[in-house]
Amino acid sequence: MNARERFHATCRFEPVDRAFRFETIGFWPETIERWRKEGLPEEVEVISAYVHFGMDLRMPFFIGGGYDAGFVPAFEEKVIEESDEYRILRTTYGSVIKEFKGRQSTLPQFLEFPVRDMKTFEDIKWRLDPATPERLGNWHQTAQLYNESDVPVYLYVCGLFGTARHLLGFDNLMFAYYDSPKLIHAIGEQWVKLLTGVIEQMTASAKIDAIDFWEDMAYRNGPMIGPVLFREFMSPYYKRVIGCARSRGIEVFEVDTDGNIHTLIPLFLEVGVNKLLPFEVQAGMDIREVRKKYGKNLIIEGGLDKRTLALDFGAIREEVEFKVPMLLRDGGFFPAIDHYVPPDVSLENFEYFLKIVRDIGTGKR
Repeated sequence: MNARERFHATCRFEPVDRAFRFETIGFWPETIERWRKEGLPEEVEVISAYVHFGMDLRMPFFIGGGYDAGFVPAFEEKVIEESDEYRILRTTYGSVIKEFKGRQSTLPQFLEFPVRDMKTFEDIKWRLDPATPERLGNWHQTAQLYNESDVPVYLYVCGLFGTARHLLGFDNLMFAYYDSPKLIHAIGEQWVKLLTGVIEQMTASAKIDAIDFWEDMAYRNGPMIGPVLFREFMSPYYKRVIGCARSRGIEVFEVDTDGNIHTLIPLFLEVGVNKLLPFEVQAGMDIREVRKKYGKNLIIEGGLDKRTLALDFGAIREEVEFKVPMLLRDGGFFPAIDHYVPPDVSLENFEYFLKIVRDIGTGKR
C-alpha cells in the first residue's frame, strides 16, 4: 500500500498493511532546537522533521487555519512599535498583535481585530472571495501533481467558529452571538461561499481526499459554545459545505480542536464531520471511551498523552500499550500524541515512542 491507499483504508475501517504513521501534528521550534543538541542533524527543521522521522506524508493545500481566515490578498504587514522584548504589528491576517521575542511557542497578545460590525465586515469580505485569481494560482498544473500523488491530498481551511473568532476576536464573538446575530450569519454565508467555491474549482480537475477544518474551539472544561449556538450558527453552514464536498467525491472531513469537545461530538457528526483530532488527554478526552461510544461513525487521530513522553520508557510504553492495540484492532485510528511534541521531551524518548507505536502498528508486539 502507498500512503494514499493506507489513508483511505484506515478511514473506511478496512484492513491495512500497517498503521498510518503520522504520530504528531507538529513540533515546537524549541523542541527541534533541543534535539539538535541531542544528535538531531542540524539541517532538520520543524517541517522536514516529518520526513526525518519516516512519517506518512500528506500533500497539503492551505485556504486558511491557525490565525488565518483565508484572506486573499492578505493584509500588508506593518510594525507599529518595537522594543527589545516585543513588537506590535498589524499582521497579514488583519489583526494587531503584541509578539514577544525569543518565545516561539508563546501565543501573541491580540490587541485589535479586523471586524467590529457589519460595515467593517462588508469592507473586508472581498478578501474572502473564492474567485480571486491569486487564491489557487496555476491550479491546472498543481492539479496534475495532486492527481499523481501517492500520499493523501488535504485541503486545510479555517473552520466557521475559527473564522468568526479571527475576524472578531474571542470576547467580541461571544457577545456577537447575542447582540449581532445577523453579523454572525453573514460571516457564515461568506464562509460557505468561499469554501464551496474553492472546492468546486479544485475538484473540477483534482482528487481531494480530505478537508481539515481548524476550529480550536474548546478549553479543558468544555467547548466555547454549547449545542444551542452550534445548531443555530454553525450546523446549517457546515452541512452546506460538507454536502458540496461530498458530492464532489471528498470522503474525509476532520475537525482539529483542542480541549474537551465531548458535548459537541454528536453535533459535528450530525453535520457530516467524520474525523476528529487531537483528543487532548489533559482536557479529559479518552479515546477508548470515544471509540466505545461512537464506533465506526468517527475516525480518531491522536489521543496519546504527550506528557508521558517527558517521563521514562516505562510510562511511554504503558500509555501506548493501554490505548493503541485496542484502537488499531477496531480500525479508523491514526495513532498520535494529542498535540505538538513539547520541548521537555528528549530525542531519545521520542524515538522510543515511535518504535513502540510502530512495532504495534506492524504487528510486532
